[in-house]
Amino acid sequence: MIFFVVSGIIVPKKTDKSHSTGEAKVPTKLLDIDILPSDLRQAIARRELSEEQKLFWQGDSAQAVFIVKTGRLKIVRYKSCGTIVRLCTATAGDILAETTLFSSRYTNTAIAETASQVMVYPKKHFLAALHSYPDLAEDFMAILVRKNQCLQHHLELRDIKTAHERVLQYLSQIARLSNQTFVNLDRPLKEIAAELGLTPETLSRALKRLERDGLISRSQRAIALH
Repeated sequence: MIFFVVSGIIVPKKTDKSHSTGEAKVPTKLLDIDILPSDLRQAIARRELSEEQKLFWQGDSAQAVFIVKTGRLKIVRYKSCGTIVRLCTATAGDILAETTLFSSRYTNTAIAETASQVMVYPKKHFLAALHSYPDLAEDFMAILVRKNQCLQHHLELRDIKTAHERVLQYLSQIARLSNQTFVNLDRPLKEIAAELGLTPETLSRALKRLERDGLISRSQRAIALH
């Protein structure tokens, strides 16, 4: 059997022989709970979060990783000076607290922005499944790659100094991801402003300038990009 390393975990690589012997198909998606290995499937729990309810706290003992099933959560970090830094937003399919697979405590706090459902994967069972099922390890890597890309986009936005240019780039990214020429704002402007590192007033002025310059047009919460 051939082995390869995934995020510090050694997992077996599938060979042509495994296909020729008619072995049962291994699970391929961490969210497809019905076809996950029985040990992992039985250990998974569901958590229902109401708006503003915390999923985990920065500094708490880390016992699990999480995957968002529905809803939206914000990931924040509390600094020693008392300020709060918003790191990112997690939506359906995103993984949370994956770094705790190799550490003992949560490094940030996750708070539900809307009513949300989250799948809880105990660390011990999660790691065991990654060891035994390379397709699960591959799906885990794909989730991490998508998350890394989102974080890169977020950092690029923060580097744009001019508010209206930052907002335009943000809207353009969302439109490209959905292959559309318009964006529906599905959350309050103050939350979008916090994600962009702007005040709500600055965001409002930036949107008005983009509309005045003919780069966007607005109809209630829908924004068309020109």
